Amino acid sequence: METLRLFSIRLQLEPNPDGTYTVTSPDVPGLVTEGRTPDEILRNVQEALKSLLDAWQALGMEPPAALRPLISDRPQTIEMLVAV
Repeated sequence: METLRLFSIRLQLEPNPDGTYTVTSPDVPGLVTEGRTPDEILRNVQEALKSLLDAWQALGMEPPAALRPLISDRPQTIEMLVAV
């Protein structure tokens, strides 16, 4: 069973002429994906993050600070701003 990990990162959406958005993050170097709808963008970002985390682990590299587990006894909150 896979462990669910929650992260708070900023996403930047750049509109493309074909109606899609290119998505990057100043918090996660190397994160680049695309999507047309908020749901598609969210799925693609999650998939890209998993791939990046797997690659960094395979290479023995530490992920950026924004993707390191939060250590706390209190609940964490996640904010997401989606432009449509």
